[in-house]
Amino acid sequence: MQGRTTTTRRARRMTATLLAVLTALAAGVVVTGPVSPAVAATSEPEAADYATDVFGDAWDFSNAADINTSSTSARASVGGGALSVELVDQDHLFLVHSVSGSLPFGRDGALQPVDTAKYTRLSFSMDQPLAKRIGAVYWFTCREQTSACGGGATFSTVPGRHTYDIDLAKTSTLLGKRPWKSAKMVVVRLDPVVMRAKEKGGTASIDWVRLHAAPDAQHPNAALPPGTTGTTTIRPRPQTVVDSPNPSQGADLAAVQHGRSWDFRSAVATGGVRYQDITRLPRDSRGLNARNAPPAQNDPRVLFPVSPFPGSTYHYLQFDMTYDGKFDLADHPGGGKMARLIWNASGSGTPQISNDILTYDSGNQSEVTVDLTARNPLDENALNPRLGWAGRTITSLRFDPNEDPGAAVWHLRSLHLRADPAAKGSTSVQFHDAAWVPGTTAEVAVGTRPPGSRGYVAIAAKGTAVAKGANSVPFRLGSMAPGRYWVRVTLTHPDGSTSTSFAPAPVVMSR
Repeated sequence: MQGRTTTTRRARRMTATLLAVLTALAAGVVVTGPVSPAVAATSEPEAADYATDVFGDAWDFSNAADINTSSTSARASVGGGALSVELVDQDHLFLVHSVSGSLPFGRDGALQPVDTAKYTRLSFSMDQPLAKRIGAVYWFTCREQTSACGGGATFSTVPGRHTYDIDLAKTSTLLGKRPWKSAKMVVVRLDPVVMRAKEKGGTASIDWVRLHAAPDAQHPNAALPPGTTGTTTIRPRPQTVVDSPNPSQGADLAAVQHGRSWDFRSAVATGGVRYQDITRLPRDSRGLNARNAPPAQNDPRVLFPVSPFPGSTYHYLQFDMTYDGKFDLADHPGGGKMARLIWNASGSGTPQISNDILTYDSGNQSEVTVDLTARNPLDENALNPRLGWAGRTITSLRFDPNEDPGAAVWHLRSLHLRADPAAKGSTSVQFHDAAWVPGTTAEVAVGTRPPGSRGYVAIAAKGTAVAKGANSVPFRLGSMAPGRYWVRVTLTHPDGSTSTSFAPAPVVMSR
């Protein structure tokens, strides 16, 4: 409904940021060169790394989730254990990304900001063909990515494959020159080689990226990933992934109210759903195939049959959608690649309008999961009264899949509203170590307060053996009080390195 205004505003901000970047580069740069591993060390534990610690998934480009290639104007792809990016103007690689005016989900930097006191250096292995050029790293403390909240540093590039290690805390010379340690960062961007307009320089290949702690006596080669480089061997830290409980295990609103989930591959399962400003095409394995249609070309509407339900109970919005064409937020045909949720809450006839939910290119995201109670989900320009979702009785539900003023075909496979996972008496906590080595051990604990709080109680004592692949630990309520429990898993490798992660959803335990 308001996607065009929001998109235009965002496009203006991005243009202003680009002009500030070009101005800063024209004024002069500070460069650093590639580095080699220290000769003295032969074996050492891996230093702390942001992606390993926060996502349980190092930026080694072993999977498409390592980087969102929708966010760069240059052609970029992940394959064969490397990231390939075309060297052209705006070859921006967003290692950590966030977009103002959107609901954050997944690996959004607004949900997982970078602790700049802990992670102070950026290293990567890159093979690129250009001599006597510079690359740049930019960082932002705000989702708007304005010059005032931004800083950055540059580095010299060398033809061929080299390991680059940049001390982010040393100096900030770009944009507003915001120091790295001034605050947590919600956006971190790497431009492998700064290119001029219409200039082409071939392709860069990046094997791995680390946003890591500074070297110290225990980690003299903190820049390097696990493995052997020359005579130096880096032993991996755990990559803790808690697989269960998770939002997909929660009760589904449509199944509870109608006996079937909203699966758009089936006409029967979506028989009560209505559509507006949509031209429907034949269904197939991708679900409902449709294109936007007049009179509101950029407001396709899918209206769901619901009986009033508590928003605080059914608060995980999940949908699986793809579309034809590239990701684009501009206000023109083919742009507006965003969705929106619209609902009514008991006590008011005013529609409650969510902020933009960005829908990235296929391959850059799987099913989207948004917790509508994690923060205020309303658009900045939503109408009064702004009732929101948490604590409200929801009386109507509408989903606008693709706010594109054009006629690109989109494919909606499913949509769910889910509750927290629930269990009576006992359940299983499942987890794995994505960097498992023999001798790995675990401590599994539960608590009634959110992640980061104290008071967690171990249900699998420290030192519990961990197998390669899936692991399962029973969680029995026993004498503990019924209620919501968050799960914490800490893995320890034989060299003493540890990693802690929390389950992506709490579990509601009852007798």
